[in-house]
Amino acid sequence: MRHYVFLKYRQDTSDAHVTAFCERMLGLRNAIDGIQHLEIGRDELHDARSWDVVVIMEFASADALRAYQRHPRHVAVMAFNEPFVADVASVDFTRAEH
Repeated sequence: MRHYVFLKYRQDTSDAHVTAFCERMLGLRNAIDGIQHLEIGRDELHDARSWDVVVIMEFASADALRAYQRHPRHVAVMAFNEPFVADVASVDFTRAEH
């Protein structure tokens, strides 16, 4: 199961906060069982339709994704970030085998 999360921050959000969020998210890789892949991208073009951050993750199943979402370490990172988020979107899908 692929899990993509797109984040748009409030205009007054500091670069230091976004960096701290990214570091905390990356720290979850080895802290939560079930995360098979985790990478973060920060937008570089800043176009009108751009999102500020994308989180790209992979899990063995939807159940593994749901367990991650409920994990206390993930919940803590979301609580740290939530006050600064203006908008969030996600896409979850199973990758087709070729």
